[in-house]
Amino acid sequence: MKLYIEFEKCCGFGECIALAPDLFRMGGDNRAQLIGDGTVQPAEQERARTAAFACPAEAIEVEE
Repeated sequence: MKLYIEFEKCCGFGECIALAPDLFRMGGDNRAQLIGDGTVQPAEQERARTAAFACPAEAIEVEE
């Protein structure tokens, strides 16, 4: 699984960071950033999906 952020959609709500702080961080522009290249290990996939679903701006894309 791989995650992508559509930066132009991100409004910096931080839901993804609250739900999966090991996958996301807040950038200097107050928008979410991926930690690493977006590849999600099997043990983290459920949290990644939850974080993507929780994004109010629908800025996170999950590629299975």
